Amino acid sequence: MSSDIEYMKLALEQAELGKGKVSPNPLVGCVIVKGDKVIASGYHKEFGGPHAEVDAISKIEGDLKGCTVYVNLEPCTHHGKTPPCADLLIEKKPDRVVIAMDDPNPIVKGNGISALEGNGIETNVGVLEDEARLINRVFITNMIEKRPFITAKFAMTLDGFMAQRDHESKWISCENSRTDVHRFRTEVDAILVGSGTVRQDNPMLNVRLVEGRAPKRIVLASHLQLPLNSHLLKDDQAKENTIIYCTNEAQNIKLVNQLRSEGLNVKSISKNSKGKVDVRIALADLLKENNIGHIMLEGGAKLFSEFFELDLIDEIITYQSPKILGSGLSPFEYIKPLHLSDESRFQLFKTEVIGTDIKAVWSRNK
Repeated sequence: MSSDIEYMKLALEQAELGKGKVSPNPLVGCVIVKGDKVIASGYHKEFGGPHAEVDAISKIEGDLKGCTVYVNLEPCTHHGKTPPCADLLIEKKPDRVVIAMDDPNPIVKGNGISALEGNGIETNVGVLEDEARLINRVFITNMIEKRPFITAKFAMTLDGFMAQRDHESKWISCENSRTDVHRFRTEVDAILVGSGTVRQDNPMLNVRLVEGRAPKRIVLASHLQLPLNSHLLKDDQAKENTIIYCTNEAQNIKLVNQLRSEGLNVKSISKNSKGKVDVRIALADLLKENNIGHIMLEGGAKLFSEFFELDLIDEIITYQSPKILGSGLSPFEYIKPLHLSDESRFQLFKTEVIGTDIKAVWSRNK
């Protein structure tokens, strides 16, 4: 029905209002219609808070007889931080429930739909499914691959370099692009860099140019070679917002213990075949133990290259300036050489002009 599409669009718009606030939960919106009129709408506003169905239903007195409920994700059936939404819908008795997509969470998948149908509620699934999967691509990756969704972000010159040979990179992008990056930081759960970036740039990795929540700051420092005066170790967010991963054979055990005694979160984990932090173990830990569902990868080139070779980059955001360097560092300087005949891993999703730069978003082919 064409009206189903229009109302589901409204549910998706509601869902996106929760962006940057609900991770690792999905973005969910709900619209309730009676006759041809929307009588209530709601969305999941914060992690641990009421789900979208609860938010919308709370605005209506009595039951939902004669109503159709539109929701972009299958209603849950398990007790988490809130009661099951499927049970609430069954109690309120709407005539129909229209769902964009089933829940990829294995403890929910299909159960919410079966519960509604088993209680005599007409259920339609698949309305605007592609759009629903797109807005919840982070959650889907979390559920299926058991790791955070990874967005690699970098600015680059017109001839493809992210820094000069001496690693100088300030400023390739324009001020408007830098503001856009800070806005995006408020939407992700964490920013991840390598120890080389900390040594060379001493970044703060916080939110300064816009209002919004501060992401966690993650450093992969296999041998814990970090300057003790680094912003990430000493500023007012160091204890609360910084997580450092080193190998369980880090050379400077005394420094590990010192940083921990100062309240810093230093995690020792297994090393890979190259003697470095095992990235896959770190990512699984970040999702499971820290509820980090979406990470912005900020570099440097060695880190971009490692994540690319492990096929762990889900999305690339580039800010291309009109500047030309002639020579410099490529974002993927350290990958094994590829061939033009190799199939591309990414496809262009969208572009946008920001100030003097061109922003491009590239999605991984799956």
